[in-house]
Amino acid sequence: MVNLSFDRANLPFRTDFSLCGVRCRLSTNSYQVLEHSIPWQGGSRNVDAKTFEMDILEDASMDTPVESGTHFRGARHLVFAMLEPRSFLSYDLLRRQVRGVVSSAAAGDHAFWRTQLLPITVGILGTTLGVAPLHCACLTRNGEGLLLAGLSGAGKSTLTAALARRGFGVVSDDWTYISRKRGGLVADGLSAPIKLLPDTARFFPELRRRAPHRTMNGELAFEIEAEKLHPAAGLASCSPKSIFFLERTSTPGCRFVPCTSAHTRHFFKSNAERLPEELPAAQETRSEIIDRLSEYPAWILRSGDDPHKTAEAIEQFLPEATLGPR
Repeated sequence: MVNLSFDRANLPFRTDFSLCGVRCRLSTNSYQVLEHSIPWQGGSRNVDAKTFEMDILEDASMDTPVESGTHFRGARHLVFAMLEPRSFLSYDLLRRQVRGVVSSAAAGDHAFWRTQLLPITVGILGTTLGVAPLHCACLTRNGEGLLLAGLSGAGKSTLTAALARRGFGVVSDDWTYISRKRGGLVADGLSAPIKLLPDTARFFPELRRRAPHRTMNGELAFEIEAEKLHPAAGLASCSPKSIFFLERTSTPGCRFVPCTSAHTRHFFKSNAERLPEELPAAQETRSEIIDRLSEYPAWILRSGDDPHKTAEAIEQFLPEATLGPR
C-alpha cells in the first residue's frame, strides 16, 4: 500500500528554484529529489515570477515492477499522470500544486526529471503561471532568437540538430515556453536532449554508433545533447525575433514565403492544449502571448532539401530578414 501522506513533517527537505520563468517551491522526503533542482537554482531571481508548489514523496512501495506505461487522465482542473519509472503525480491547476509519489528509480534518475517530470509539469501548469507552452523548437543565431514550428513529422527536430551543427544555439527542441517580461517576449527551454527518429541516422553519422530507445510516447528515437553537435549549442532562454513554419515538399530547394499574423495566430492557438473552463485568466494570458507573437515576422519555409541544406538556407536568409515585432 502506497503511503500518500504529504504532511510537511514528512517532507523535511525544502528549496525553491526557477523553471522557465516561474518559481517552484519543492518539498520532499528525498535528498536525491532535492539534488535534481540544483541545475535550476543559479542565475538571477525574478521577483515578479509566479509560484507553484511541488510535494514529492519517495516511497519504496512504488519499486515493485509493474508494466503500466505512461498515462494521463484529466477531470476539469485536475490532471493525473502515471510515469515511468513507476511514479504517480496529481496536478491541481486551480491551486497551482503538484503532488507525487515516486519510485526510488525515479528519485535517482536525473534524466527522468529533465525529460519527463519537469517538462510535463511546466506543460500542464504553465498557462496558470503566465507561461504559454508552444509546440515548436527555439534556436538563436548571433543573439537573435527564432522559433521553428510545423506539423508533426515535418522534420523540426532533424532541422534543429542540423542548425545546432552549424553553431546555432538550441533553447528547446520540441516545446518552448513563452512568457512576457520587460515589455517583450522571452522563450525558455529545459535543456532537454534533441529527439531524432531512427531514419535520421543517415544525416548524422555519429548516431550510427548509438542504439535508439523507447521514448515516453512509445516511439523509438535517438536522444542527443545539443552540445554534442556543437560546443556552444546549449542555451536556457532567449528573446524570439522571428518564426519559421516548416513544410516538407517533393520539389528540391528552399523557398521562404512571408505569412500573415493570422497564420501565426491560428497555428499556435489550434495546436495549444485545451484548458478547463475554470481557468479563464489562463486562457486570456495564453491568447495575449500568442497575439503578441503573431506580430513577429514569420515565413513558411517550404523545403525539399535534406536538413543540412535547409539549415544552410536559413543561415543565409536570416541577415535579409526583418527581425522583431512588425
